[in-house]
Amino acid sequence: MSKENYKRQKCPVAKSLSVFGDQWTLLIVRDVLQGIDRFEGFQKSLGISRNLLTIRLKDMVESGLLTREIITGSRRYAYKPTEKCRDLRITLSALAGWGDRWSPGEGGARIELKDRHSNAPAGLGYYRKTDNVLLEPEDVVSQAGPGASADLVRRLARKS
Repeated sequence: MSKENYKRQKCPVAKSLSVFGDQWTLLIVRDVLQGIDRFEGFQKSLGISRNLLTIRLKDMVESGLLTREIITGSRRYAYKPTEKCRDLRITLSALAGWGDRWSPGEGGARIELKDRHSNAPAGLGYYRKTDNVLLEPEDVVSQAGPGASADLVRRLARKS
């Protein structure tokens, strides 16, 4: 499905994929969140062609995921994550956890989440917003929100 087709969908997952649904964007997000900020760094990390990387970085700046800043005393640029980009940290952590579970490395988990202050293991999960109580995934249901289409309201009502 093309980005334009994703944009026409009313589904929030499809809308998200219209921004980062190609094969490189989330990997560039991963790299920039890990501190890579130069064209050459992305190219070395990903093995992506210069032409394709140029297009992806331009698209990511235009979509508000990255800012492009001139490096003082140079004609080169540094790419910095925006708040919109940093909001993808949980998504990337969830994808990494899924990948480690269903396609593990030979030596075990490749990524471990830790509390920065105590170094204790951390995890992702659902929580109740009113009191921060952790919920089991099977205890969470999707319900139609105020912006949902009538079709989505009907489909979700049938599931409950």
